[in-house]
Amino acid sequence: MTEWIIQIVQQFGYLGIFLMLILARVLPPVPAETVIPLAGMGAATGEFNLLLVALAAGLGSAVGELVWYLPAHWMGRERFEAFLRRHGHWLTVKPEQVHRATEWFARRGGVAVLLCQPLPGLRTLISVPAGACGLPMGVFLLYAAAGAALWSLVLAGTGYLVRVGFPWIADWMVPGALVLFIVLLATYVLRLVRHRRDTRRAARSKISGGGISRGGG
Repeated sequence: MTEWIIQIVQQFGYLGIFLMLILARVLPPVPAETVIPLAGMGAATGEFNLLLVALAAGLGSAVGELVWYLPAHWMGRERFEAFLRRHGHWLTVKPEQVHRATEWFARRGGVAVLLCQPLPGLRTLISVPAGACGLPMGVFLLYAAAGAALWSLVLAGTGYLVRVGFPWIADWMVPGALVLFIVLLATYVLRLVRHRRDTRRAARSKISGGGISRGGG
């Protein structure tokens, strides 16, 4: 998976970075964001430009987050939370998490979208209340792209400095990206298992509580 991602970026350049960041936001376990430090190392050899890497990554990230923003925008908060109650286990997102994120978003507004971009999971989750609360799409894209571009510039700059100052570390970047993919995938599977277990436990508690209530009447 990691080698395929790197090949896409090498073949398509900035367009490849843009596409991989869309994929990373649609499918969070995909470690496409690991290409940004690698592109930063490429900037040290003249293959890429740091600012253009950050711009491509920021735009791709914002477009990918539309996959979460648009359903919430169209369905509204209540209908989307009902959808999560039925299918949220595949996304490892609970309606309660959306509720808390919505309350936080209501206090912070679009700035919350910008601030959450460096945080895996939260940058996806915050897209839901942004859509459900009616934040205009243009404003959402602006905040999401700006936050993701700034974070990507940090990642790309790190890769650049590693290549220039610590070239021996650069040799471990690709194996490190593979390890990161395995960790992210294992984390997703663990969250999925825990989410399904908690959902079944809550359902059993509800049924048990309902039976006790009926018996006492």
